[in-house]
Amino acid sequence: MRAAGFCSHGGMKQTRDARYIALQQDERFIVLRRKTGRSVFVVTILFMVWYFLCVMAAIFARDAMRHLLIGDVNVALVFGALQFAVTFLLVRRYSRYSREVLALRLGDAERPAAARGER
Repeated sequence: MRAAGFCSHGGMKQTRDARYIALQQDERFIVLRRKTGRSVFVVTILFMVWYFLCVMAAIFARDAMRHLLIGDVNVALVFGALQFAVTFLLVRRYSRYSREVLALRLGDAERPAAARGER
């Protein structure tokens, strides 16, 4: 069992931890976190409104949701598929954004995107 804060490969963890602590205390990063938090809150609210709108439409506007668009594909099926697509799109976009911001703040921005593991 290892003690907390120590790692088996030496002091590299402490150097990395010091960089993250310095990053967290940087005023620019604090402002960025606040702006990101507000953006995430707004997007979450909009997404939840859209979700509940779909649920309400399925309950109260059954005829509209049953309307066939192409073959056996109806409006409800398209709304459901769009829910999944938008969810994955938001997660991917936020993940890429946060990785870029962290790389910039830690001085990793000069490395090419492929070397940072991005596609």
